[in-house]
Amino acid sequence: MVEDEASGSSDGPKINPYKMGTYDLVRMRINKLMEKPDVPVVIPESSRKKQPKAPPDFVRNVWGSAAGVGSGDFHIYRGIRRREYARLEFIEQQAKEKAKADAFNAEHEEKNRAIEEKTAKKRAKRQKRKAALKRKRRGLIP
Repeated sequence: MVEDEASGSSDGPKINPYKMGTYDLVRMRINKLMEKPDVPVVIPESSRKKQPKAPPDFVRNVWGSAAGVGSGDFHIYRGIRRREYARLEFIEQQAKEKAKADAFNAEHEEKNRAIEEKTAKKRAKRQKRKAALKRKRRGLIP
């Protein structure tokens, strides 16, 4: 009984002889993905579009003259300025993305309209030719 436990031939759970590192974990994940190459891999989109907080409606510590400013107030001012610049940059980025999307949609609609016009013209020509062929078969046109 003691020999069975020492040799590791028991039916208990298998224990890895070594601790797996980053390389081993990556290798296992890649092998798991490669077992089923026909299954699509889902890659989640990054959530980088985090909207910054809105500016406060009421600012409590309003500074008067520079002479009365303490040593920590500059850090507060710098933080407020950084957040405001981040908010403005986010708003500008959203405006650029919206303008880009609007331009793309307008171009896409223009292309679709041109394709539809071309298709309608060819359809009319095809139907005209078909009607002429029918009249010819009936003997209406010599």
